[in-house]
Order: sequence, then structure tokens, then C-alpha cells
Amino acid sequence: MKQSRSPYCPSCSEVDFQNFLKVRDFIREPANKQTTIGALVEATGVSELDITRYIHEGRLIIKDNPAMSIACVRCGKATNAGKVCSTCQAEMQQELQGLQASVNKTSARAYRLD
Repeated sequence: MKQSRSPYCPSCSEVDFQNFLKVRDFIREPANKQTTIGALVEATGVSELDITRYIHEGRLIIKDNPAMSIACVRCGKATNAGKVCSTCQAEMQQELQGLQASVNKTSARAYRLD
């Protein structure tokens, strides 16, 4: 049965949280700062899909680990934070600002129906 925003039942949610803690604690060790996702999967037993989900959700920060990166969902370039790389974030921000400017420009017009 689904509880709150989690896609898991309470017992599965607890297992997922324990897996997250295993991964987090492993990469926090100074000796493991240069580990890759493959080595992380092997060392912790947590699937690569779960590890990338933790990164996408922002629960797992890997900025300090240059060897561990995931693909940007927009362009495929390697990134160490979130789902989208910094280049795509900047491009998307510019696109959004352009759209907001065009909406503001067109909504400033007034029409009379006399």
C-alpha cells in the first residue's frame, strides 16, 4: 500500500532507506572518494538503478567524486549533480526567460470590443 509520496510500502521504504545509507556511508569514506558506480554497486550490493535514482532525487551528492558521474537526461553529457548538466540548466533557464518575456509582451496588449 502506497504511503505519502513514496512509491513503496512502509517495509520496502525502510529497505530502500537502508540501501541509501549504505551507499552514502560508503562514498563518505575518504578512501572511497574515487570510486565508480560499478565499484559502488559491487561494494554495497545496491543496484545501479537505485544509486542513479538517489542522485536524481538529490539525496546523494557526488560533486566531490569526479570518477562517479551520470548522464544528463537532456544531452547525455556526464554530470555529477541532479538529472541535468550545468550547460543544459543554463540553456533551459534562458529558454524560460525568453518564454516569460514573450508572454509578458503579448499580454500587455489590450483590445477593445466596441
